[in-house]
Amino acid sequence: MWDKVKEFIGGAAPVVGSLLGGPAGGATGSLIASWLGVEDSPEKVLEKLQTDPKAMVELKRMESEERKQLRELEHQAAMAKLKDRQHQHEQQQETIRSGDNAEDEYVRRTRPKIARRAFYFGFAYIALFELLAVFDKGDGASWEIAGMFLAPTLAYMGFRTLDGFGNKFKFLGKKNGSV
Repeated sequence: MWDKVKEFIGGAAPVVGSLLGGPAGGATGSLIASWLGVEDSPEKVLEKLQTDPKAMVELKRMESEERKQLRELEHQAAMAKLKDRQHQHEQQQETIRSGDNAEDEYVRRTRPKIARRAFYFGFAYIALFELLAVFDKGDGASWEIAGMFLAPTLAYMGFRTLDGFGNKFKFLGKKNGSV
């Protein structure tokens, strides 16, 4: 909705532009409209910015003077993103719990079975390709491919991201000396 205004503003008012694209876009748009003295709609704001050369100057002045309110809008946008991610996680956990506690044995055992098979395939892949590398028949296992095989097992065990463990896994760097 406010994307065209955001695009038009470009780098002239970066704080305002970034807020127009996020969850606080409507509130930021209303603030811009009131500063420019136009109706609270993206079309009217864009029209004013395109036709009045002083409007962009006014927008920059607004960004400077309304810094506190804009920071509050940034905070609200960040909190909305965080709340959304938290809700997604809660939903995922509820789905997992309902499957684990299902009365149907097939439903209850599916996730553990997938995790176990993924571990077997991942282990077999790593063992086979590392063994081949010992006999100079290749470069060994690709850790990216091994990670794809092992991802269901790690997900079942509760890992959501490995970025927090990055320093602990540096020894898994790329082949040929690059990291």
